[in-house]
Amino acid sequence: MHSVTGTFKNGVVELNESVSWTDGQQVTITVAGKKSDRSTVPPLKPEGKVTLDDLLEFIEEYAIDTGIEDLAHQHDHYLYGTPKTDRYPE
Repeated sequence: MHSVTGTFKNGVVELNESVSWTDGQQVTITVAGKKSDRSTVPPLKPEGKVTLDDLLEFIEEYAIDTGIEDLAHQHDHYLYGTPKTDRYPE
């Protein structure tokens, strides 16, 4: 996997370096630099402990639907481009 940086302007991504990709080659774009508003994260309990309900609430609030059904099972494929492993049993 090769990473490049760029800027999104007027509906087009302008890369900061030239690449030797071919037309039709699939790419994945990950938006960087957008910081979450940490003030919306629930504070820790006074004793510094987080309950399971706190964690589940946090996950629900910040979860992103990628549309990739096998993302957890095939994470090495999506992160590093390794071949997919056997299909996850349904």
